[in-house]
Amino acid sequence: MANILLLGAGFVTGPLVDYLHKKNHQITIGSQFLYEAEELVAGRDNLTPMQVDVTDGEQLSRLIRESELVISFVPFQFHVSVAKICVAEKKSLVTASYTHEDMWKLDEAAKKADITILNEIGVDPGIDHMTAMQTIDEAHEKGQKVEALVSWCGGIPAPEANDNPLGYKFSWSPMAVLSAVSNDALYLSKGENKSIPGDSLLESMRDVTLTKDMELKGYANRNSLGYKEEYNIPEVKTLLRGTLRYPGFGPIIGAAKNIGLLDGAKFEEATPTTWLQLMCQLTGKNADQTDQMFTDAKTKDSFAWLGCLSDEVINGDSPISAFCNLLTEKLKYGEDEQDMIVMQHRLVLVDNDGNKTFHRSTLVEKGDKDGYSAMAKTVGFPAAIAADLILSGEINRKGVCIPVTRDIYSPVLKELELLNIQMSEKIVEDQDEASFLNHL
Repeated sequence: MANILLLGAGFVTGPLVDYLHKKNHQITIGSQFLYEAEELVAGRDNLTPMQVDVTDGEQLSRLIRESELVISFVPFQFHVSVAKICVAEKKSLVTASYTHEDMWKLDEAAKKADITILNEIGVDPGIDHMTAMQTIDEAHEKGQKVEALVSWCGGIPAPEANDNPLGYKFSWSPMAVLSAVSNDALYLSKGENKSIPGDSLLESMRDVTLTKDMELKGYANRNSLGYKEEYNIPEVKTLLRGTLRYPGFGPIIGAAKNIGLLDGAKFEEATPTTWLQLMCQLTGKNADQTDQMFTDAKTKDSFAWLGCLSDEVINGDSPISAFCNLLTEKLKYGEDEQDMIVMQHRLVLVDNDGNKTFHRSTLVEKGDKDGYSAMAKTVGFPAAIAADLILSGEINRKGVCIPVTRDIYSPVLKELELLNIQMSEKIVEDQDEASFLNHL
C-alpha cells in the first residue's frame, strides 16, 4: 500500500481511483473544486479529498513530499511545473498527456533523482502507442520491416447516441477538443514529408472505413514524424497518426472556426449579451441576415439547433469559452447514452523476399450503461495500472519516458486485457494497398 497524490478530479478519474483503491493504495485527491474530489471519494476508506491549487508551489511541494507517487490529471500546461517539484522531491509522476519539449528537458534530472516520469499513458496517446509497438516489435522479431503505419483514434458517441448535427458529445474537455483542430499536422506519405496548416486541418478530412458498418472521417493529428524514431521504425515510408469523427463534425466546427467562435481573445467593452448578438458581431451581419452568416442552409440549421441564433444568454469571457460552455450544455450524454472509443492501426509489413502483409488492429470500446464512459476507462485504467506497476517496481525505467518499450507496454496491456480492453487483430487478404491505407 502506497500513498498516492492524484491531481485533478475531472471526467476520466473515476476508473483510475477505483482501480488503485482496490489495490489498497491510499490516495489524496486534490482538485480545484473540493466537491469534485468529495464525489470521487464517496465515503470510501483510504481516500482523502482536498482542495488544491496547482499554482501554489508551497502547498504542492508539501503534498508531493508526503506522497510516494503523483498522478497529474490537471490541464497539460501545469504538468511541467508539477514534474519539476517531483524531481526536487524525488517522487515519480504519471500523466496521460503529450510530452512537451520542456518535459523532455527534465530527463537527466529525473534519472539523477532515480524517478520515473511516465507521460502519454492514456488512450490517445497511450493505448495507441502500446498496441502499435507490440505489433511493430513482433514484426521486427520475424525479420519484417514496417513499410507503412496509419493509426486512427477517436472518442465519439456510440451509433445509437449519435443524434445531433455534429455527431459528437463531450466525455472530456471541450476546450481540448476545439484547440486540437487548430494544430498544424505533419506526416509521412510514400517517403515524402507532408504538412497541413492548422487553418486547413478540418478541410483535409478523408473517408476512413473503420469496419463495414462504420464510415467515419479522419484528419492528421499533430506531428506524426517524430514517431518514426519513437517507434523505432527508421524504414517506414508512410506514417500517420490521425483523429476520427463522424462526418458532421468537420463542416460545423470548421464553420465555427471561420466565423471566429474558436477565438480566445477576451471580449472588450462591447460585450455581447445573447448568442444572436455575438453571431452578428462576429459575422458583421444583422439579426435579419442570418442566412448570410453561413455557406449553406444545412450549416445554418446546425447552428440554429445549437442555439447560436437564439436570444440565449452567452456564458463566457471570449468566443471560444462561450462556445465551449454552449457545447458542454447542448452536447452532453444522457443518463442512458454511451460513448465509444474507436481505434485502428493499419500496418504494411514486408519480409526479406518483398512479400507484403496487411495487418489491421481494431478496438471498439463502448461506455458502460449506468457506469463509466469509454473515454474514462481507456484513459483512467492505463494510468492507474502504470502507477501501480511503478510502485511495485515492475516498471523501473527512470527518467522521462512514454510507453513505447516492452518493459512498460507489456505488463500494462496484459492488465488491460483482464479488464476486457484489447485490440482485435486481423491479417487482411487480397487487399489493394492504396485503399487499405485510405489512399494516403
